[in-house]
Amino acid sequence: MFKVVFEWLADLIYKQKCVICGCSKTNELLCKNCLKTVHNLSPFAQKIIEGVNIFCAFKYDGNIKILIRNFKFNRRKNAAIPCAKLLYEYFKKVCESNGLDLNPENSVITCVPSHPLRVLNRGYCHTELISREFSNLCGIKTDFKIIKKVKNTLPQYKVRANQKAKNVRGAFKICPNHARGKTLILIDDIVTTSATLFEVISNLKKHSYNNIICFTLAC
Repeated sequence: MFKVVFEWLADLIYKQKCVICGCSKTNELLCKNCLKTVHNLSPFAQKIIEGVNIFCAFKYDGNIKILIRNFKFNRRKNAAIPCAKLLYEYFKKVCESNGLDLNPENSVITCVPSHPLRVLNRGYCHTELISREFSNLCGIKTDFKIIKKVKNTLPQYKVRANQKAKNVRGAFKICPNHARGKTLILIDDIVTTSATLFEVISNLKKHSYNNIICFTLAC
């Protein structure tokens, strides 16, 4: 009885708010009303970079844009949970529609990382948090030692489209390891001109990571 009362009081005091609208009525990080407004893109590749299929779960607008911006710029660290859940639901649709067998035995999850100084400033690497939550849902292990960001570039949204490729050139270092024999599931938050993903994927290919599939939350 004490445990039930304690949990009820904790919910009352520390009620979770929706990371999009701020509603706390349902005690959820993504309320049902906001969830109704987001709709998946096609479960087929939206882009192909260096022969790698890029699957984007949503268009970067509306409530998805609010969700990502709150996560990246407003220090809403717990937004990683709804982000990962949305991506995982899309992931299942992609696997079913494309006949993909991405399981814990033949796959590993990694992400496009932030530079250590950016992580220090924000307090966390947002793509790594999404990847960890995504891993918890799908049961595929993570490996964040494969890709390191070694150049503290300007944020891509601050760079002109024709300068984005130059901005990220040489920004990433690949650290080859045992994961090269598996399917590499590469996760990122947003893809726009594809400059960052092109740089990362090109470098992975140079180090014999030939079986790559990429999932982004939005494009």
